[in-house]
Amino acid sequence: MPPFKLLRFSAFYLIAMGVVGLAWPFLGGSTHYPEAVSLPVGDLLRSFARELCLAAAFVIGGIAILKKQMWSRKVCLTALGLAFFYGGNFFGWQWAGNNPSTQIIISAYGLSFLLFGLCFFVLFKNLTEENLQSLD
Repeated sequence: MPPFKLLRFSAFYLIAMGVVGLAWPFLGGSTHYPEAVSLPVGDLLRSFARELCLAAAFVIGGIAILKKQMWSRKVCLTALGLAFFYGGNFFGWQWAGNNPSTQIIISAYGLSFLLFGLCFFVLFKNLTEENLQSLD
């Protein structure tokens, strides 16, 4: 697949993941703590701050790729690297509903690699100034 198609696909993927991540707290998504249900909205949003910041970085990075900004490489790779590590923990706690077992954590990091790690490798290899200019 040509690099410009991979970049365009990755940009739309990041934007989609970011929009879902930004909407997650308002769609009934919950934190890994049962007591979060009784928290006021402000405290609940604060508990989602990490996920909301990463989701915003995905949207900003995806739009920056489409606008051919070279700084998008730093934003996207940093956000995807953080999302891989935070995502594995997040998915594990969501699946288990409590303290996850080792098997669930391993499976969760596998899913996190599929969602974030593969996109990281595609962007690391293909997000260059030359490939950005060929996005026309």
